[in-house]
Amino acid sequence: MATLAERLAEAPALIDAAEANLDPTLVPREWIDIALRSVPAGASFLRVDAPAMLPKGTALDRAAERAFRPAADAAAAALTAYASWSSLGAWGEDFFRETEGALTKTSLELGYQDWRTAITAMREDHPAEDALVDTYRQEMERSRAAVATALIATVPYGEDLVVEAMPEFQRPTYPYAAYVAPAPFESARKGRFWVTLPTADDDEKTRRERLEGHPRAGIAVIACHEGYPGHHLQLTVAADNPSLARKSLHSNLMVEGWGLYVEELMTEIGYLDAPATRLLRQKDLLWRAARVIVDVGLSTGEMSFEDAVIFMVERAKLERPNALAEVRRYTLTPLQPSSYALGRAAILALRDKARAAGWGMRVFHDRLLSAGSLPPRLLERDLGL
Repeated sequence: MATLAERLAEAPALIDAAEANLDPTLVPREWIDIALRSVPAGASFLRVDAPAMLPKGTALDRAAERAFRPAADAAAAALTAYASWSSLGAWGEDFFRETEGALTKTSLELGYQDWRTAITAMREDHPAEDALVDTYRQEMERSRAAVATALIATVPYGEDLVVEAMPEFQRPTYPYAAYVAPAPFESARKGRFWVTLPTADDDEKTRRERLEGHPRAGIAVIACHEGYPGHHLQLTVAADNPSLARKSLHSNLMVEGWGLYVEELMTEIGYLDAPATRLLRQKDLLWRAARVIVDVGLSTGEMSFEDAVIFMVERAKLERPNALAEVRRYTLTPLQPSSYALGRAAILALRDKARAAGWGMRVFHDRLLSAGSLPPRLLERDLGL
């Protein structure tokens, strides 16, 4: 019993090492599910069943119990904390609550007590259908100039970005917009940004809801995410990498994480800091947090398709036609919806390390993008951080 107590006393350090060694973004969801099912039972065994098995009646036995019980309790507590740390869904819930708090604060700045009411008001101001594509085109040009002026990153020579209406065949799963990068082995660096317009068979209510998904104050956020300094800049630079693997293979964590990270970056430099734009950016961040929760719910069977749609409408305040398109895509690409929030967190952590190493903003971004769209853990090693 004394030997067992001694071994149990090492368990918290072992679990700490597991947390340091494991990257939650790389661990298969099935393994996390196994852990979340088995770990609580293991903690209960240590707290209840194992102490009940201790021999009773002698002074030696009492001494063994005094050593064993504290060690078992400490191991059980470490296991419980490990289960919480392992849960992607719990992380998403925490992120959602944090973002909702920021939304509430910005809404108060705009004179609204409830952020949902503020979002509804913002949606009423949107470009007309026949002006929507041109509005996005103007914002893309404006964001490109801002990147050059603020010296955020180097824009490659010869790149081009075409802004046009979303093809019909893509609209069922892309409710707002999408970026299509130039093929990595093409000599031209021409990307395409597609804007989702209402379809010919949409009724008037659906048509209005689709357009309300493009509030005027939020279009600049999407332009930064998809164009400059977002995906177009990122994937154009990656395509110039001499490595065939880095040129053609992309980690969702880096690609989608970068798109979400630059929204925050452009807010920090003042480009997206107008209160109405900041509110809509935070609402979009809430949408990305909601994706983590829905992604986990769909993957584990805890949410049905309709549950997920209702969650995106009621909690993330998406319009129902757009929520339907979103959840359809989530069912096709498990874990991709979570990559936005997880990748953003990883890039912010890398930026903190770069700052501590004395790197300037442009140096960090140029080195990060020129390394290719690697998973953040590999980027950390590649950049020497």
